[in-house]
Amino acid sequence: MKKLIKIILFAILSGAVLFAGLKLVNFAIERIDAVSNEEADEEEEPQGALPYIAVSYEDVSPIVDAVMPAVVSIDCEIPVEEYNIFGGSSKYIAKSSGSGFIVSQSPSQLFICTNEHVVKDAQRVSVSFFDGKSVDAMIVGSDSSYDLAIVSVSTSKVGKETLSKIKIASIGNSDELKVGDKNIAIGNSLGYGMAVTVGHISAIGREITIDGTRSRPLLQTDAAINPGNSGGPLLDIFGQVIGINCAKYSGVDVEGIGYAIPINNVVSTINELINSFSIDEGEAGCLGIVGKDVSEGYAKGFSMPRGVYVYSILDRTHAADSDLKVGDIITHINGQEVLTYDYLKERVGHYKAGTTVTLTVKRPAKTKYVEIEVEVVLDTLE
Repeated sequence: MKKLIKIILFAILSGAVLFAGLKLVNFAIERIDAVSNEEADEEEEPQGALPYIAVSYEDVSPIVDAVMPAVVSIDCEIPVEEYNIFGGSSKYIAKSSGSGFIVSQSPSQLFICTNEHVVKDAQRVSVSFFDGKSVDAMIVGSDSSYDLAIVSVSTSKVGKETLSKIKIASIGNSDELKVGDKNIAIGNSLGYGMAVTVGHISAIGREITIDGTRSRPLLQTDAAINPGNSGGPLLDIFGQVIGINCAKYSGVDVEGIGYAIPINNVVSTINELINSFSIDEGEAGCLGIVGKDVSEGYAKGFSMPRGVYVYSILDRTHAADSDLKVGDIITHINGQEVLTYDYLKERVGHYKAGTTVTLTVKRPAKTKYVEIEVEVVLDTLE
């Protein structure tokens, strides 16, 4: 009988931690006891590696201790609509989990690398650091050709205590890898929290087609890659990121076949996405409105959608010339959920003046609210 082997993206695999309505992936977990008498090879420490990491392969705890402050868990809320055989539909919010690692820091933002499929279609994204601190995040940008995304969090929300403990991941060189090289995977396995697995590079340059999309060369590893690991780092024994865990083979007869994006293939894309989000002082955009929060309690008490109520629109602004109206409730900007006026202003402030943004608004219409999209050109912040 023909073997059934599927490549499962961790956006789908993370269905193992979805809380409503999604199909769960069942895993048969076997305990395998193995004893190895093989001595760990001595490795020459590369330039730029963390200087205090020099351990035997049997004990990777110093590597984990050094790198864990750079690794994060990512939780998403994804709107789902299901249709039944009678033509009706139901909507709900599904929750999923993934991983990421900190790649850059500016005075106001932390930038985190993950997979695009981890955050795709998410209306809300939150990031949890190794000390348990959790904050809302925003999607900076993504590149579907590499399944790459960058999310950011405000340093003011993270707080001084957590900022003093976190680290920026050290980037390695995936071009120098050889089959058999040892590696370590860290990620939010099954959404339960950070877990560590170890293995070797099984193959280099595997051309894999995932979910019917374009194929791309990936690293193959036998380190256990599980749902929730997606977006997390694959490390060498010096604690440097050599890949981004992204997929695995799953099947009854398959074991120990995971895949990671070679870090050298995406370093330039990571930098481009971060640079596109970094706005010089004086270039930041302004929406041209005065808004007020529609809090959860207010929304329930008056049967209103949560979001930002458009209290007034400033004269001589692009917003005044747009289809936006006083009384609209802004719920999303460029697909990202908006719950407070402060968050809306923060998000807008990361776009240059002159940029066109798409606002999703709920507009009152007799006895209900209708959802529409409005495009607004940002003005100069004065």
